[in-house]
Formats: sequence, C-alpha cells, structure tokens
Amino acid sequence: MSKINFDKDNYLQFDDYNDLMIQAFGIGCSLCYEPQISFVLKGHPKPIGTLIKQQNKNLTDQEVDKLIQKPIEEWQKFEDINFENQKPTFLCDECWNQMI
Repeated sequence: MSKINFDKDNYLQFDDYNDLMIQAFGIGCSLCYEPQISFVLKGHPKPIGTLIKQQNKNLTDQEVDKLIQKPIEEWQKFEDINFENQKPTFLCDECWNQMI
C-alpha cells in the first residue's frame, strides 16, 4: 500500500456555495468517498458553486456551462496531480480526524 502524503497545515476548510460540487458532480472524500467534504488541499481552484454565486445574477444553463468549463478542467488537473503525489484533495471530518 502506498503512503498517503498528508500535512494538516496544507488544508483549508472547504466552502462551496450550496455544496454545488458535491451535488452536481458527485465528488466526495478522497479517502472514503463519503459525499461530505470538510477540508480541501491548499492551492485549489475556486469552488464552482462559489464561482457561480459571485456572478450575482441569474444565469442561463448555457451561461453556466460556459462559465464552469475551464474551472472543471482546472479541478480535474488539480485532482490528477494530487492523486499522482498521493495527496488527498478532499477530506471528510472522519478521515481528517484519523489523519491528524
């Protein structure tokens, strides 16, 4: 089994407006896959729900699709790099408590 690279100082509270990324994309804890995320690795792209909320207007589905296309690619790249380096991108409370 590979060793997980973990340093609690490299994580921040995960705050995505209305948990949009969990609801829309089915993301979860990188270790147990629980759909409850409390922490995210520093250096992450802006959470997509927060990005949409910051537009401060009603968007059409087409506008949302265009707005989130690049951020989705950035999140995927971020996750791929973390996976290669055996760093969990997202952690739930339970896994966080086990890691610290």
